[in-house]
Amino acid sequence: MLPEKIRHSLFDSLSVKTMRYVTAVPNREAKGLTKQVYDMIREDFFKNGSLTSRSKVPELMAAIWTAGREAMLVEDKVDRTTKDAISAVLSQANDCPYCEDMLVSLVHAGGEHEAAQDIFAQNDLQGADATLQAQLKWVRAIATPGTDIIPPTPFSSEQLPEVLGTLMGMSDINRFSHVVMAASPVGTPFGLQTIKAAALRLFGSELEVTRRVPLLPGRALPLLPSAPLPNDMAWAKPNSRVAEALARWAAAVELEAVKAVSPDVRRAVETALGAWRGEKMPISRSWVEADVEGLGDADAAIARLAIVLAKAPYQVDETMAEAVIGTVPDETRFIRILAWASYIGARRFAAITAEKITQTTWERQVAA
Repeated sequence: MLPEKIRHSLFDSLSVKTMRYVTAVPNREAKGLTKQVYDMIREDFFKNGSLTSRSKVPELMAAIWTAGREAMLVEDKVDRTTKDAISAVLSQANDCPYCEDMLVSLVHAGGEHEAAQDIFAQNDLQGADATLQAQLKWVRAIATPGTDIIPPTPFSSEQLPEVLGTLMGMSDINRFSHVVMAASPVGTPFGLQTIKAAALRLFGSELEVTRRVPLLPGRALPLLPSAPLPNDMAWAKPNSRVAEALARWAAAVELEAVKAVSPDVRRAVETALGAWRGEKMPISRSWVEADVEGLGDADAAIARLAIVLAKAPYQVDETMAEAVIGTVPDETRFIRILAWASYIGARRFAAITAEKITQTTWERQVAA
């Protein structure tokens, strides 16, 4: 185990190695809410680019940290390693190699080495125990666009707020990181996957320290003001702490989005996503053009990015991001737009998943 100062320095530097379009606020310049969040991330987790890439708009960094900490990191009805594992599988489906590698290392940190290796190899997950295997296969099914057959939900009703909160939070982080992280900072030397797999396990051994102290539930909630929970996130209500965290996240994103996203863009995106049920989109991105028809060039670029990021994040490339950034880059504007786009996509994914859970449960009850 590396000394604490060296470990923090190593992960701080690695985490921003592939960051693009935005820059993280340096530790020495952090103040106010930014410093408060930085300190809490260091104490409860570890600093990484998925979080610090939003630091130029501290309310948005606080929002994703609050939601992620309370749903994904705090152990309540679901253990931390299970949440890391389902997040890793989701990250593969959402084409976020940065997130995938970080989470595989975290699964190693939780001691589930065979499961971590299976997730990394994207195989049939035989290394995981029967319970975790069923959970990971379920996530793989719901996260793969166009999947018709969804396995029985391997979580109890008490666990679902944490599970859906984890999937929504990671879905947002996947989308945001897919754009601002060019690749994982952990390369594949000479194309040898075995070397990379060993490196991820080594990083996991360094991250094991992040699990030694139980996290205080609700600690992140005071970072942001209380807010009402959106109706389509009612699935979170059975866990009041998770519901409060997600409501604060939603309110912060909406408040910041008003500064960068026009009502016309919002209407176009909400219309496009409201009609989407998780079906797989065509390989060509031409399918999105009808959704942005009638918008001016700048608004069309934002709406296009949000819709494609929601429905097919793997189809988002540099040209789409650069069309939104334009000729005069403004980091805070881009962070607000991208945070909103990522959140809208994640929120729709969570709502669709909740609907599928209800539908499959009802179908099995009828069949019985």
